[in-house]
Amino acid sequence: MLLLLLTLAVAIAAQDPPATTVAALRQGNAVFLHWNDFHGQFRPQLALWKARGGGDRRPIPHVGGAAALAGHVRRVRAEAATTGQRVIVTDAGDWYQGTIEGNASKGLLAVQFLSRLQPDAVAIGNHEYDFGPDNVRALVAAAKFPVLGANVLIENSQQRQLCDYVRPFHVVAVHGVKIALIGVVTADTKAVSTGPWGDATFEDELAAVRATLPAAKAAADVVVLLTHCGLETDRELAKAFPEIPLILGGHSHTGLKQPYVEGSTWIVQTHGKASEIYRVDAHVHADQKRLELLRGDLIELDPRTHPDDPDTAAWIAQQTRDLTARWDRVIATLETPLDDDRSSRSTAAGNLVCDVFVQAAKAQLAFSNKGGIRTRLQPGPLTPRMLYELLPFENNLVSMDLTGAQIRAVLQAALGKERRPLEIGGGRYHYEVVDGERKLTAVWVGDVLIADDKTYRVATSSFLARGGDGLSAFADGKNVQDHEVLLRDVLIGKAERDGKLVADGTNRIMFDDAGK
Repeated sequence: MLLLLLTLAVAIAAQDPPATTVAALRQGNAVFLHWNDFHGQFRPQLALWKARGGGDRRPIPHVGGAAALAGHVRRVRAEAATTGQRVIVTDAGDWYQGTIEGNASKGLLAVQFLSRLQPDAVAIGNHEYDFGPDNVRALVAAAKFPVLGANVLIENSQQRQLCDYVRPFHVVAVHGVKIALIGVVTADTKAVSTGPWGDATFEDELAAVRATLPAAKAAADVVVLLTHCGLETDRELAKAFPEIPLILGGHSHTGLKQPYVEGSTWIVQTHGKASEIYRVDAHVHADQKRLELLRGDLIELDPRTHPDDPDTAAWIAQQTRDLTARWDRVIATLETPLDDDRSSRSTAAGNLVCDVFVQAAKAQLAFSNKGGIRTRLQPGPLTPRMLYELLPFENNLVSMDLTGAQIRAVLQAALGKERRPLEIGGGRYHYEVVDGERKLTAVWVGDVLIADDKTYRVATSSFLARGGDGLSAFADGKNVQDHEVLLRDVLIGKAERDGKLVADGTNRIMFDDAGK
């Protein structure tokens, strides 16, 4: 996966920027403002990706947040009103999940915020299902915007039938041209969200677009995709449907400094969490019923140049007053930095989380998926909010008995193509990369090699325990115990007891790449 991402980054960087001139931009009569993966990021976030090496200790800035996002949208709309431009505002899903503000209301506050911005269309994301189907219905009922999901189907229906809370597409009129926005969510929704999902099933994205296109083309002159399925799937969609000029993407948090051009299709996406907004300038040719893309810009919401909307800031402060009092008290000191690196190595954050699980469950080993660790933390005063945002999902601590052979099966499954290795506590493991395939070679409990026929006590999350992330071998565990405590509360409890948290930065996931 690391090699794939590096290759993709090089390919993106190597592309020439879309050709444009000042004169052409002045002719643009349409502006797309797009963001993805808001994840309830109401507050500005620390831009840790701007951290400088070499001992440079200049302060790291905060960027983005809901009020900055709202301010930018409103300023662009005001400017456009004076020039006759039509502004099309879109959100590509995952409205909440990862912050207290987003989760305390089970996403309702995020929906209320988005409704204040009056987007033209919003795609449903996989994390919209994290509190179950009844909550999804309640969120959509509260939404004052069209919610799209052309591949959210009723399971076991005799014919292809959408769930009644989503639309397949929405049409917007732009200076005499009708543009249909088709929305899709990742087909892997059940593998990458908590659920339950009710009677919903998630159709292959290409199949859904193929099934929806005839109706969309009949209703509009141009079709644009609004997707929550990741850059790689967006590229496949662009190849399959070259007549679609623009894909407004999400899910993979791939911040593209320039539109990624696949054939004649532009793909855009931000890093997410309200840190940026994507602007695409375009011209609609009413006589030709055609959309001409002129320029795409990934705009970082730096507070120095993108001030907050004061009305939104006041509204957020009022809505979250009680949450601030509860979650922003200092409970301990963090003595080591914690990152959320999704690479092939272990991280200090993953080591800390797994070590705490081992201790709390009285287990020998612990495992965490990298995708369950959601933020980065710097050394210094530690609040419950910070640990909440590190482990935001509603997952309990679970322990079980697994044989050494079953543990090896779990780790090997996590080494599969396009997967991320599991973080580990209580031990370490080694694998080799041969011809692009990762093969587990050794696992240690402490300093002792694991024995296939021996039984070990293993701690993990309730998400993984039921086979989440496609790791079905966890579901074979015996003597399963739900400790009835949320993962983040285990970490918060340790911080309160000890007054500090110290992470081990040792790399516990070792590998040899035979291709090097």
